[in-house]
Amino acid sequence: MAIARYENLSVKNVATTTDAYGQQVTTLTQWFDTRARVMDVRNSLQINKDDRVYSDLVKFVMNYTPWMKEIVDKQNLYSIFWRGNDYRITDVMESNDRMNVTLLCYRNDPNTSV
Repeated sequence: MAIARYENLSVKNVATTTDAYGQQVTTLTQWFDTRARVMDVRNSLQINKDDRVYSDLVKFVMNYTPWMKEIVDKQNLYSIFWRGNDYRITDVMESNDRMNVTLLCYRNDPNTSV
């Protein structure tokens, strides 16, 4: 059985707009702070010939609340801020009794030259 721990995190709203030049701009605004059970943290590094790609995958388990229902229904509009980084939600799993919601989140750093 994996060891899980409770940690503080923030939930942010994600909004995409375009600037005067027509480029897409992503804006993150704070929505609320909470605590979640953090588990299965996975950090990976992929090295190609010219660059490195760092990516993180983590699982957050939270209590089912009306705000969490909003996140479950529209997961593309929210991100999780944890350990100084923004994680995007890739999968959402509701427990059968609707007591918990599990968010599988990822973070990709930009490519780094080798």
